[in-house]
Amino acid sequence: MPTSKDPTQPAFSKLAEELIGEFRRLDATEPNRQVKRRTKTAAEVIEGIANRYHLGSEASPEQALRDRWADIVTPTLAAYSHVVEISRSGWLVVMVSNAVAKQELSNNRRIFLPRIKAVPGCEKIKGLSLRAG
Repeated sequence: MPTSKDPTQPAFSKLAEELIGEFRRLDATEPNRQVKRRTKTAAEVIEGIANRYHLGSEASPEQALRDRWADIVTPTLAAYSHVVEISRSGWLVVMVSNAVAKQELSNNRRIFLPRIKAVPGCEKIKGLSLRAG
């Protein structure tokens, strides 16, 4: 029986384990298509979550936009709208609660987009996606 020095490496291949199990007439307890992954430590999981949701000392681009939203658009439009997120495709999602404010934001996209891109971390934003809400 081979011994594995590394606890993360299995002693036998999956095919060999299946053959041994069939020879000993044991039921397969794991699905055939299951892929075993390395167990992560709690520190790795927490670090990944902190990086994904920008929970550290540095502010996320979305939060920087929320802080400067009244300066980017007019204070009146900022009262009726707020930044939600930057989508994976690079669009800034903005929720607008007033149809008139949504129309104003839509008409002035060309004015607001360079101001949005001037905020650190927001250089890759392609455009605005306005949603009623």
